[in-house]
Amino acid sequence: MKNKPHILCVDDDDKIRELLKVFLRKNNFTVSTAQGVNEATKLLKVFVFDIIVLDIMMPKISGTDFLSSFRKENINTPVIMLTASNHLDVKTQSYSLGCDDYLSKPFEPMELILRIKKLLNPRVNNTKNDKKYYFGEFIYESNTKKLNKNNTTVKLTTTEEYLLEILINNINKEISREYIGKKLNIDTNLRSVDVIVARLRKKITSNSDVSFLKTIRGKGYMLISEYE
Repeated sequence: MKNKPHILCVDDDDKIRELLKVFLRKNNFTVSTAQGVNEATKLLKVFVFDIIVLDIMMPKISGTDFLSSFRKENINTPVIMLTASNHLDVKTQSYSLGCDDYLSKPFEPMELILRIKKLLNPRVNNTKNDKKYYFGEFIYESNTKKLNKNNTTVKLTTTEEYLLEILINNINKEISREYIGKKLNIDTNLRSVDVIVARLRKKITSNSDVSFLKTIRGKGYMLISEYE
């Protein structure tokens, strides 16, 4: 019989830890819990976990601080971040540090189950050749290279289309200006990279004026998607 996936839940809220433990066990997962980073670190020395569910706001050592150090030693174990904050900057930081998914509190426990299963069982045919990428109300289709917003095609120049493809292939990852410049064959003038990015940013801004193309100060750019 195949072993149940082992989930580590790290949260300083006793009620949330208990809720996650009970619900995940009912859904056929093995669960260990920790009320903080120090306790989680001890468990990681004993067990190999399939996924870590990690709260961001915790006393003494935050979830983001833990993730930053954890990713230096382990780049493979998926991490789902939990937080009561809906600020895009918090999501940006979480993804830049290496989280795989993000849930805002309060959330439906079944939504967590679905996200865990997605990370544990990636679709075999989910290739870049035919995959659809979602960010906000935008959908990018890899096979047709079309960008749609609320079922309406967003017109892109050839350069903007190529830039978006570069960002899509590195979604939720920092990309340097130098890397983009090299890919676009304009690495001798990085100011041109900023201009092209600014044009694309205007086209992938949500109806609520939230741009999914973020500037990472001193590092480069990142396309944010909470669905990837």
